[in-house]
Amino acid sequence: MSTSGMALWKQGMGFACVSVLLAACGQNHSATSASTPASEASKAEAASGKVLTVGSDMTFPPYEYMENNEPKGVDIELMNAIAKNIGYSVKWEDTRWANLIPGLDGKKFDVLFSSMYITKERLQKVDMIPYYKTDESLLVTADATFAPKGPGDLCGHTVGTMKGTAFVTQLQTVSKETCVAAGKGAITIREYETSPQVTQAVLAKAVEVQYDDAAVMKAAVKKLGDKVKITSTESFFPVVGGIAIRKGDSDMRQKLEDGLKKAEASGEYKALLDQYGLSIPTQADIDAVMK
Repeated sequence: MSTSGMALWKQGMGFACVSVLLAACGQNHSATSASTPASEASKAEAASGKVLTVGSDMTFPPYEYMENNEPKGVDIELMNAIAKNIGYSVKWEDTRWANLIPGLDGKKFDVLFSSMYITKERLQKVDMIPYYKTDESLLVTADATFAPKGPGDLCGHTVGTMKGTAFVTQLQTVSKETCVAAGKGAITIREYETSPQVTQAVLAKAVEVQYDDAAVMKAAVKKLGDKVKITSTESFFPVVGGIAIRKGDSDMRQKLEDGLKKAEASGEYKALLDQYGLSIPTQADIDAVMK
């Protein structure tokens, strides 16, 4: 986050945290660990060492978040189902986004399950297993007169997004290729550590718009009611998300793929994604990002 962005954010925190409806406002987001509730069978598996340590940034509802000190969200449910299908229990490790890939490389985690978009840059660092498809959305305050419909409407405006994510790269591309190249004002991009912090910045008028995952923006509207609204109507950057594992870890890849196939065969996989407006990527979707 820039110095000016941090100052503006601090100014708006008092207002933003008034809203207890925000999923993460007032929570402690320091790194924590949480084992999922265990059956007698899974306890035995844990005792025998059949435990997957999974890293995730749990500040991103509806994918992954903490509620009453328990991991919740579609990613949490799906990973737990995958682990159960292959006879493992899960030890969840909540950490911030910037720590995920370094933690995987350093063997702090066995797996990263954190709504991570598949990009060519990430594929140079980790191997990934595709599991969902989504798009981006734009969120503003309910009383805003500025109502951007698509990326081209962001030229000359101040946009908040999550630090170190594909959102930043996408916005930089739009700013350069759509805005500046056409003689329009560049997008002022302000980066924040978590998605809820970006939403707080929108509420505090520190930024005009939040640029984020479509399912995340829907969750924010659901939580905040008439305080915010989604204005985008265009498709931005349809993306495929994946489970990340260490480069060359073929054994872990096989285990997770087997568990995912079983979840698909049972119908649990599709049912989970359907709840959140997500979809299983087609082979064409996968080929587009993996090759």
